[in-house]
Amino acid sequence: MSTTSTKKPEQAALLEVAASEKPEREEQAKSSARYTSPRPFREWTPEQGQLLPQYEREVLGEGHLACFFVEVRKALDFSPILKAYTQERGQPPYHPVMMTLLLMYAYARGITSSREIERRCETDIAFRYLTGGERPDHDTVCTFRVRHLEAFRALFVDTLRLARSSGLKKLGHLAVDGSKWKANASKHKAMSYERMEEAMKKLDEQIDRLLEEAAALDAEEDKHYGKGQRGDELPEEMKDPKKRAERLREAARQLEAEKKLELAVEKEKRREKIGKSKEDLEKEAREKAEAKGDDPEKARPSPRAQRNFTDPDSRIMPRAGAFQQSYNAQVAADADTQLIVAQQVGQSASDARQLTPMVEQVEANTGLVPKELSADTGYLCKEDVEKVEDKGVECFIATGRSKHGEEAPPAPRGRPPAGLSFKERMKRKVLTKRGRKAYARRKVTAEPVIGQVKNGILPRFSLRGLTKVQGEFSLACAVHNLKKLWKLGWELPSLAAQAA
Repeated sequence: MSTTSTKKPEQAALLEVAASEKPEREEQAKSSARYTSPRPFREWTPEQGQLLPQYEREVLGEGHLACFFVEVRKALDFSPILKAYTQERGQPPYHPVMMTLLLMYAYARGITSSREIERRCETDIAFRYLTGGERPDHDTVCTFRVRHLEAFRALFVDTLRLARSSGLKKLGHLAVDGSKWKANASKHKAMSYERMEEAMKKLDEQIDRLLEEAAALDAEEDKHYGKGQRGDELPEEMKDPKKRAERLREAARQLEAEKKLELAVEKEKRREKIGKSKEDLEKEAREKAEAKGDDPEKARPSPRAQRNFTDPDSRIMPRAGAFQQSYNAQVAADADTQLIVAQQVGQSASDARQLTPMVEQVEANTGLVPKELSADTGYLCKEDVEKVEDKGVECFIATGRSKHGEEAPPAPRGRPPAGLSFKERMKRKVLTKRGRKAYARRKVTAEPVIGQVKNGILPRFSLRGLTKVQGEFSLACAVHNLKKLWKLGWELPSLAAQAA
């Protein structure tokens, strides 16, 4: 049987058109139109291979801050950090100088998180250059920072030695100011002394109730299963569907008793924290009373005195019309260079009686005594100012706050009248032409320096506890000084010049 083919012959093309002359479909035209412009663009090929320089320093350039930190290692004294490594234990640690430079450069970039520092060591070419390709994890970075907090204080002082050898020969004007620095704690985790006793009683009642309820559930289980039986064994009756549901309900009651015990343990821990904070406040009140010559046994804390459970050393302080958990950081800066020559972190919200310690620290750090000093009204204290002026430092301290837009009073003339009080004499001196000129330097010295440290290096403390916070602030101030030397373009002295 023959079959006939039903396949149709191919139809010849009516008109042959070159591929380049074929019109684009509407979708293709719309897609290409997004990238067309009357003005030509540079060619963009992100997947194109490139021949990069062999050394990261060539990519960064000699003027980069990371290159400056690598060079400054030749001039700084790292012995306080190096001498901590005296024993060989396990694998060799990362080089302490590399870890210190890594921390300093991270803080200079405003990065204080150890996890973010770890990420930058993988993705940021400047970080990779500083570490020589090493990638320390965040635990290593955090442990190193906490371990060498005391050495960072010596490192800060060493930046001032470096500044002196680079050109800082005298201190003309010293500006002192303080700022409330946010602690690594929430103000909502704080409690006043007045509420502590009430909170402890309430927690005692809750703990007793939870223990009674758990004991009642245990007694009920003992009644059902017998003494010493948990009730979650798999007896023969569990195979019976009718009795299985009852057994599961009993197991749920047992879990409920365990949860009540766990909750009671958590509340007991919180009670211990409150009790410890209450004892600390009472101890502090006794110490203050003893210092004043009063009977310490009769001393009681103020009902409004507070302690924070996250960072007990921090205090609630006013700032920008609100309250936050903070420390009070003090800074003394040189007016000519904006270098920080003295710094301290305290727990008191007041700046009173801080001038003498700051001037003494300036003298100890630099061996120099400033000619004049300016500070705001918070530092006005007769005894403190007289001690500073006995050292030959002339003080210009505001006696009050001027209202915004208020016209300044005319400068006084002639000799000061007799019988003026200490505050009146200081007010008159600040209002003179010389006094206004000297006090105006504070606004362009201390305030910008604090803003640069707070906004560009250390927005808030990462560590907790007064000792750790002081070490971290010393590191931040050392970084600020090195950045100033870098921006001012001062040449680093060679090791040979220093030795000579």
